[in-house]
Amino acid sequence: MKVLSVGVARAFWVFDTSEINPGGKDVFAHLFPSFLEDYKFKKYPQSGDDFSQGMRFTNGEYVKDDGTVLVVNATVFSDGIATETYSSTRDAEELLETILKDLPDLGFTWEPEMVRRKIYVSQLNVKCKGNLGSLNPGLHLIAEELSAAHGTTFDLAAIELWPDQTKIVKPVNFSFQRKVGEPLDSGRYWSQAPLPTDKHIELLERLEALISA
Repeated sequence: MKVLSVGVARAFWVFDTSEINPGGKDVFAHLFPSFLEDYKFKKYPQSGDDFSQGMRFTNGEYVKDDGTVLVVNATVFSDGIATETYSSTRDAEELLETILKDLPDLGFTWEPEMVRRKIYVSQLNVKCKGNLGSLNPGLHLIAEELSAAHGTTFDLAAIELWPDQTKIVKPVNFSFQRKVGEPLDSGRYWSQAPLPTDKHIELLERLEALISA
């Protein structure tokens, strides 16, 4: 299994963001100027904006210890902060840790114990060996019937695993599907999982072993 690209790698730490600012300071005056200087976001919230969907910062830069510059996004919600990269959830969490640990130096509050839960979204474009239809030979027979009826090749295109939809808090679904517009034999897939990027890759490697057997 080969990772071709990362669609998005998101880390979301759930906590009450009002606890960051117990003194009620104006974040536009006391926090955002330093934040924008450090991460060079191209788009960012303005006073008076509608923040019902969070305060979103986009197209910023994060410089890793090895000098690599990553494109990053961040969104501040009432119940936590999410960061995104196009490399890995590990980098997204590293950015989040850096942002939060700097808060006390700016006159705000941060303690790691404030985090109640961590949520991940990993989206990958990959190339895998094998065929999804091998998971169930009965589906192959259905595909053959459809192919014969329409004079074109049908094949299993995706598998989805969903969390319980009756729950208030739901992780994203696991999805593994053929890339739209690619030939059926290209081996190219798009996948999403509610996991850190490295765990997502491990899961796809196990799936590849199943469809290649």
